[in-house]
This record gives sequence, structure tokens and C-alpha cells, in this order.
Amino acid sequence: MGGWREDIGLTDLLNYLGSSAPNGTGIHVSQIEAPIGTNYVPNSNDPELAEKTFILKSGPSEASWHATTVAKNFYGTATGVAPGINTISCYEAGNYLGSGFLNTGNSSAPPAIETNRIQNHSWVGESSYAQEAVRRFDYAISRDGFIGVVGLNNYATNPVPGLMAHTYNGITVGQSSGDHSRGGTTFDGVGRIKPDLVSPSAYGGVSHSVAVVSGAAALMLQTATANPALSNAQKPEVIKTILMAGATKQEFPSWSRTHTSPLDPVYGAGELNVYNSYLILTAGEQTASPNSMVSTTGWDYNSIGNNPVVYFFEIQEGYVLNDFSVVLTWQRNVYDAQPGPQYNFQYTVANMSLHLYTAINYQLDSEIDWSDSPVDNVEHIYATQLTPGQYALVIRSDTANQPYGIAWQGWLVPEPNYVFLGTLAIAFAIFATRTK
Repeated sequence: MGGWREDIGLTDLLNYLGSSAPNGTGIHVSQIEAPIGTNYVPNSNDPELAEKTFILKSGPSEASWHATTVAKNFYGTATGVAPGINTISCYEAGNYLGSGFLNTGNSSAPPAIETNRIQNHSWVGESSYAQEAVRRFDYAISRDGFIGVVGLNNYATNPVPGLMAHTYNGITVGQSSGDHSRGGTTFDGVGRIKPDLVSPSAYGGVSHSVAVVSGAAALMLQTATANPALSNAQKPEVIKTILMAGATKQEFPSWSRTHTSPLDPVYGAGELNVYNSYLILTAGEQTASPNSMVSTTGWDYNSIGNNPVVYFFEIQEGYVLNDFSVVLTWQRNVYDAQPGPQYNFQYTVANMSLHLYTAINYQLDSEIDWSDSPVDNVEHIYATQLTPGQYALVIRSDTANQPYGIAWQGWLVPEPNYVFLGTLAIAFAIFATRTK
């Protein structure tokens, strides 16, 4: 296996796009860190970070080694996935939870407004306020539209931490080694599967895997921002679904899912692959229709009404579709249940399902697979190979007017029999010519 940049498809993306590859330019981010002593900011004297602008949101601080290595994996000029990121707001985690941003425990104040595009949380914790803090976090994501990337704890013997891995609306990350928290969530939807996906990193540990995924999100955001036709891809649920649908499973022979457990309990949707996700993103937004096809790779941001939403697609004769990955995500709705001077954050979450059918002339035929978790706000279907014919992806929901993001990708390759027959025909023609 190659290095971590090759493993996450970054080398392929850079080779594919050359000098036009996105690097995070123009994407402002926030980095939240547990303090080392009292220090929480990256080392601005590090050669990889010397040209960056750090805004200290939690007061004066000296350099933290942990914040520095996270920063280098995220946006370092030599190591980082998104070296073009230049403006970073830095928070100490305790201050962020309190008066610095979330205002947890203060019923008189909502979370502060986030104007940056990504929040990177390479820290974990437990607190009696964890449920409220995560609700406030999800509320802020929905209100402000930023991408929240959080981590599990290191080591498989640890449970899923309350802060901040219980998020619905953010992206929860593990490391590709699988040596991270296990067991599912324990509040606000018990048993939800975490992580959403995994990643390797330059330095190891979940903290740095989180930074890699944040960097990948920055590449997708830069690409979507630059192209008006991709504007809906800037939404948090779309970035999440594009990254998850592009994740690969081949690294993990034990990877599995069921109809009611959409993700692998250790590896989530699989290992981050920014090349795959970029191809999904740039395939464009594709609208469901009762009488037209979408391509075999793409995404959509939509809202489901009272009826199912159907995306038809077709595999032409002579081809098969390999490694077909589909991910559906949606946000929980966190709201203030006590309008007025006091805040009381409660939530509802839709129960959505994802189905794969064969189809004939734009009519559903046989159901091949489905994903219908009773607790998760993600559904995932993965088919190793689909043969020629017409198919349909169907979304159902118990809640009308529910926005969602969906992304899908497969690899069209010639059917083995067609390749063999073509080769046989050529060989026969050569034989016939030689025997004339």
C-alpha cells in the first residue's frame, strides 16, 4: 500500500487535475483544540504554517504541539490536504463550548454565528452538558451552513465520546486502522453508528484523520464555490454525502452493512477518497424525474414531499457497473422549544429510507436492496456489481418537506463476456484472413 496521500486518492486527484487542482484557497476555517496546559493554537513559526493568519478567539496562547500537527495535516503547505487555507480562527475547546461559541449552559443565548466554512474538532470529551452541547452544535450547522468535522476517541476499547461524536449534522471520523471508539451512540438516538467514514493521516491518531477529512471538505467547497452550477453542493448534508459515497471499501475485507445498519460498525462508509468524491461532485447535480435518467455518478440536493422520490439510471448492454455506492443523508431539526428570552433546544428527526430497484420503461420492477435504519440519519447501499438494464433509486420518508443530500458513484466497465467475444471475433478474422 502507498502512503496516506495515495490511500485517500489525493495523489490521483493532483495527477488528474495538475495545477488546476483545488487546494482550499478562499476557505476560512475554525480549529477547536483541547488545551495542552493552557495552550491551544498552532505554532505560527513552523515553516508549514508561517504564512497563515491565526485569529485567537479564546485569548492569548503559546503554541500547542497537538494543534500544530493537526494544522499541518489540515492545511500545512507541505503536508496538508488543503494547503491553500490561510485564515484560521482558533478556539480552546472549553471556551468554545461555553461563551466562546456554543453558549452551552446559558439558556439566555443561542450559539454564536459561524461565518467560517469548516469547523475542525480534533478533540473529544465527556460532560453532563454533552447532550445540550451537541444539540447546539447541530443547530448551528443547520442555521449557518458550515461543515462540522469531529472525531471518535483513540483505541477500540473506548466508547463513543459524548463530545462531539454524537452529532447528527456533522461528520464523525475514525482512523483507517480501526483503532478508535466502538459501540454506537448513547443519547439522542441510542445505537447510531459512528464513524461516518475513516481516514489515514501523516501522524496517526484520530485527531489527524479528522484534519484530513476537514481538508477534503475544503477541496470540495472550493470547487463548488467556483462553479454556480454546483452551488447546492456547499450545503453540509451534500458535502457529507459526497465524501461518504466516494469512500472505498476494498481496504477492509470485513466491511459490511445490513438493511437496518447502513454503515460498518468500525469503518463507517469506508476510507476517504478525495478523487472519487471530486468525480461525484463534478458529475453535477442531477434531478429526479419520472421519465428521464440520471448518470451512474452524481448527486442531488432536494426536499421530499408526500410521495417517494425516484432516480432512474441505466447500464447499457455490454457494460457492468462496479462498486456502486449510494449515500443518503439528512439533518436533524434542532429547534428552540421555548421561544422568548430563554432557549430550550429540542429536536425531531425524519425517518428516511433508500431503495434500489430494477426498472422497466420507468416503472419499478424488483427490489434488489434497501437501507432503512430506525435511528441513523444516513442510509447506504453498496453493490459490488450491477448488470445491464434499467434501475431506480427510491427515497421514502415519514416526514414531508424534508431536505436531503444524496450522492452515488459506480464504475462502468465492459462485461467480461463482451471483451472475450470481441477478442474471439478479432482472432477469427485474423485466422480467416491468413487462410485465404
